[in-house]
Amino acid sequence: MEFWKDSQEAVTAIKKMWEEIGNDAELRAAAGKVNQLIVFDYTESGPGCAVWVDCRNGGFTVGAGIPEGNPDLTMSLSADDAHRSWSDKLNPVMAITRKKIRVKGSATGLLKLVPKLKKVAVIYRQVLTDLGMADKIMK
Repeated sequence: MEFWKDSQEAVTAIKKMWEEIGNDAELRAAAGKVNQLIVFDYTESGPGCAVWVDCRNGGFTVGAGIPEGNPDLTMSLSADDAHRSWSDKLNPVMAITRKKIRVKGSATGLLKLVPKLKKVAVIYRQVLTDLGMADKIMK
């Protein structure tokens, strides 16, 4: 891994980012419109290395690992490419077309959130700073 010392470090940062997204009214409302159980699978970076977001039926729950139940959408990518994506340095649409991100299920709703990535990147940078990982912030 280029950015992370281990898979747990990546999971900690990305899970915390999603928790903070859930605290932002605009982003939480946008995620609610997706209305899916989404798994971000980083198994290329380590076994059990995943973060999930359940934004079905008006809820917003975040967890690490594989959730109970069948996800509506699984995004498989490396933890490094996840870091680039959340840092707004990797366009997820281009990454999907170039097979850096593999999609199982319908990503149509999630891709509607792409215009909000700049705001997510601000939250992600703050999360990295708060977790003592400011050295990972991409310029």
